Amino acid sequence: MSHLSNLLSNIQTGITVRHKVVNVKRTKLNLEVLRLLYSEGFIDGYSLSSNKINHLSVFIKYVNEKPVLKRLRIISVPSRRIFVNYNTIVKSLSKTGLFVISTSKFGLVFSDSYFKDSEKLINVGGELLFQIIF
Repeated sequence: MSHLSNLLSNIQTGITVRHKVVNVKRTKLNLEVLRLLYSEGFIDGYSLSSNKINHLSVFIKYVNEKPVLKRLRIISVPSRRIFVNYNTIVKSLSKTGLFVISTSKFGLVFSDSYFKDSEKLINVGGELLFQIIF
């Protein structure tokens, strides 16, 4: 299982059982995903775990005792990677939810970022990593 799948499943399990903190493996990709989720307000934060070496503690965000994130759905896995181009992102993905895309030019971005600054991101596609349902 990839580290990204492990990260998403740990967060999903933490949401299901109402944990406030979950521990995940510390990798560069996990740090980038957590940084992105924190910047958009989906999690309360993350820090180095005091219990385990090379692990991160992720603080799940709740509003009125309900989790902000409802579901995280992995799309691209190591055995089946899904790549999308700009036109697919604009036409199809904008109607079905919020997606995280890994681009070579801009790193990790949300699918709605393509609409906020569309001139900058024209003709940039990437790997479709996962979907966020909130």
